[in-house]
Amino acid sequence: MKLNKILFSGAILGLLSVLMAAYVDHSVSLVRTGKSLDRVLIAIRYHQLYAIVITIMGLIFPLQTDRRIKSWLIKSAYFFISGILLFSFSIYISSITGIFALLHLVPIGGLIFMIGWVGLICVACLRMK
Repeated sequence: MKLNKILFSGAILGLLSVLMAAYVDHSVSLVRTGKSLDRVLIAIRYHQLYAIVITIMGLIFPLQTDRRIKSWLIKSAYFFISGILLFSFSIYISSITGIFALLHLVPIGGLIFMIGWVGLICVACLRMK
C-alpha cells in the first residue's frame, strides 16, 4: 500500500499544531512580550487551519480520476505545507530563540498560502469544464 504523503503531512502538521498550542499555553519561557504572544497565537491559528485543509485534501485527492485536478490538488497541498513551514515555524522559532530576522520569512509564507489558493481556484475551473 502506498503512503498518502499529503494526508500523512496534514496529520503530522495537525499534531504539531496541538503540541505547539499546548507548549505556548503551559510555558512562560516562550512568551516574552504581549506582541510576541500575539504573533505566536496567529501562527498557531494558521498552522491549525492549514493542517485541517491539507488533511482534507489528502482525503480527497485519491478519489479524483482527472489527472489534472489531482495534480493541482497535490501542488496546492505542497504550497500550503510550505506556507506553514515559512509562516508559522519562522514565528515559532523567532519567539523561542529571539532571532527576529526569521520574521522576514513570514510574508513569503503568506504569499505561498495565496499561491496554494490560486491552485485550488484552478481545480474549481477544471471542474467546470
